Amino acid sequence: MKNLLWRHGRSQDTQSRKQERLAEQSYSGRECNALNSVTNRKYFKRMVDRALQEEGAQGCLLVLDIDWMQEINEQFGLAMGDRVLERVANMLRRNFRSCDRIGRLEEDEFALWIAGLSAQNVDGIRRRIAQLNDRLMHMEEDMPAVTLSAGAAIGEAGEDFDCLYRRAGEVLNRVKERGRCGCEIYEKRRL
Repeated sequence: MKNLLWRHGRSQDTQSRKQERLAEQSYSGRECNALNSVTNRKYFKRMVDRALQEEGAQGCLLVLDIDWMQEINEQFGLAMGDRVLERVANMLRRNFRSCDRIGRLEEDEFALWIAGLSAQNVDGIRRRIAQLNDRLMHMEEDMPAVTLSAGAAIGEAGEDFDCLYRRAGEVLNRVKERGRCGCEIYEKRRL
């Protein structure tokens, strides 16, 4: 009888944790960017921080900047700029796992939290960004070609969003300095 009650109680606990996770994953209107239905910076940061509080957590923060977005807005207008933002958000959704979280951090900056990705498995990110850039450069005729610059940082339990964002931003800036349209992964320096 004791085992039966323990199992019953445990399954209820497990069930309530699953429901909490699902509730976190369904975003309310104020947590989403109205243009492209991805989470806003504040909620995305909070979600990454929570993920990194779990024991044994690991993952990758991928920060993506749409290259030359200001020029696109100036040359083609803000409506076209909005279409480009929507297209990028949709391509990110289609080209990453459904469990990966997408956020819009700034005007032309998106981020992904790829849970469970370790340093040993991060090389696929570069290939994925190269494939996305190829698709974005060959969009429909009525849309300008765009590219992404990306920086990635691997995080572990006990770290936080701000730390990973600084690392990812550091390598993202290197990609931009080298001419944009690429991806670099932050590597911790060993002493």
